[in-house]
Amino acid sequence: MSASEHITKEVGQMTSVARKTIRDEIEIVGLGIRSGRQITVRLLPAEADCGITVTRSDLDLTWPVDLEHTLPLPNCTSIGDDRGRVDFVEHLMAVLWSWGITDVQVAVDGPEIPLLDGSALPFYQAIETAGQKSLAAEYAPIAPNEPIFHIAEDQALILLPADAARFSYSLVHPHPLIGHQFADLDTTTDDFGKDIAPARTFVTEHELQQLQQAGMIAAGSEENCLVVYDDHYSQPPFVGNALARHKLLDLLGDLYLLGRPLSAHVLAYRTGHADNQALARRIAEACT
Repeated sequence: MSASEHITKEVGQMTSVARKTIRDEIEIVGLGIRSGRQITVRLLPAEADCGITVTRSDLDLTWPVDLEHTLPLPNCTSIGDDRGRVDFVEHLMAVLWSWGITDVQVAVDGPEIPLLDGSALPFYQAIETAGQKSLAAEYAPIAPNEPIFHIAEDQALILLPADAARFSYSLVHPHPLIGHQFADLDTTTDDFGKDIAPARTFVTEHELQQLQQAGMIAAGSEENCLVVYDDHYSQPPFVGNALARHKLLDLLGDLYLLGRPLSAHVLAYRTGHADNQALARRIAEACT
């Protein structure tokens, strides 16, 4: 299903879009890559205008999944506060964006969303099976009318006004098996489920060892990450630019922290979660 089915625009005027939730409850169990624990994720239908929330059922704490509750942690997008947090929300957020889900309750019994196989495909397929339900409320996509920039030392994000949502990512990596890759998602023609959702989290063997030694990944393995060794991948990427597609997946999830989809063309160069969130904050400031 194309993301264009969820994001529409009339010439000169934004079209209101029905808010949506999931039709049936979803439960997925997987290994937490950071904690090494088996974690259960439940997605529950929500009423209109409830937004996307995440609950730590083991702590009885709930937070809106938005920029205000995003924590500055490396290598993931994390939601919470000084009482607790939930890491690795980005893949699920990208999937919710792709299906046009605006209102849903996410409940986890641990400190993170499991990476599963490292892609967004299991969550995408779960929501496809559960179905979606329109709600008695509407929203309009965010449509900036001027360019918005985030420029860092070696990273850049540029948002350009556009009649439909499009996202482009340029990956530049020193590893010879990664190198330069480019990925693009045009929501009027491309299919998130086929083109983006299968792209797996990747890490070089050296980076994985560093993260494990630092205690940041207790259960990182070839099962939940695409590991890039000196001369081979742990498994062949599903397409030649799969690693750039995964970075684009992260970008989509981070930008959905705005709470509404964008109608714009976003171009990213070598960015990570902190950069993506910085652009989202600039968009929020400019469009509210």
